[in-house]
Amino acid sequence: MGQIKMDRRVQRTRQLLGAALLALIVEKGYAAITVQDILDRANLGRSTFYAHFRDKDDLLAGEFEHFKELFEQFDAQPPAEGQRRRSGECSLSLAFFRHAGEQHRLYKAMVGKSGGETVRKLLYQYISGLMKSHLEQSIPDDENMAVPREVVVHYFISSFLALLTYWLDNDMPYSPEKMDAMFQQLVMPGVKAALGNQK
Repeated sequence: MGQIKMDRRVQRTRQLLGAALLALIVEKGYAAITVQDILDRANLGRSTFYAHFRDKDDLLAGEFEHFKELFEQFDAQPPAEGQRRRSGECSLSLAFFRHAGEQHRLYKAMVGKSGGETVRKLLYQYISGLMKSHLEQSIPDDENMAVPREVVVHYFISSFLALLTYWLDNDMPYSPEKMDAMFQQLVMPGVKAALGNQK
């Protein structure tokens, strides 16, 4: 029983620190934030912070777990038989836009202008790594393809992240479904062209 209570306290402390960090990123940008700023916002002591994290970068990395949860949920609901090869990547982009709509403070802090180059770079690397593994399952590695698979994957991910950033920086003027439809309209002709030489 004591262990359960301790786990809950640890979880609550981490949530408070994470929420403080995200709020501060939106307000003043990641580069300007100090550990003391985070402690003041979360109303916690310095020893408590260092019991959980090495520094603010370590705290930031912990927030990336929200994106890992998205992929775990996506994996739990695989597309219908035969669909994954053709359009699994489409379902993934829609799942991301919906997740961004639900967790817009998290995404805006990390992907938007206030996050800064350091945060965006780290997040892009993290998301790219997760998306790449999913896309490689959806797109065959065929020597007859007009464009190598790794180039197609890079094109898809880069285009998606660019539109996601635009959407968040402009306060999400379109629904997740509309954004995904526009993304598909812009990107999928290029992807299909790359797959066009397949037998």
